[in-house]
Amino acid sequence: MSGVDWDHLMSLRDDIGTEDFTEIVLLFFTEIGEKLDHMSAAALPPTAGDFHFLRGSAANLGFIAMVRACEEAEAACRESRPPDLAAVAKSYRDALECARSHVPELSAPR
Repeated sequence: MSGVDWDHLMSLRDDIGTEDFTEIVLLFFTEIGEKLDHMSAAALPPTAGDFHFLRGSAANLGFIAMVRACEEAEAACRESRPPDLAAVAKSYRDALECARSHVPELSAPR
């Protein structure tokens, strides 16, 4: 099973057009990657708000496995348990690799 909702991602591309789609999705990729890097390097542990931000971005892209990982991490934060940042980062890398392998314009150098 894919961690990407292809219908959602392709609907997004159809709605905004291929050129804008590529630009917007690559911007999301950058923002998610930077947020994950910041969360990994921060002196303080990530918060439910951090995972909420990532969950919203993942949902916009149809990265369903990442949405689930973020939901679990958010719940852990609210319950004073350590969130599994590694699982969230892995779900992002997996979705990113999958999206790039199936949508050629996302692999093009910018």
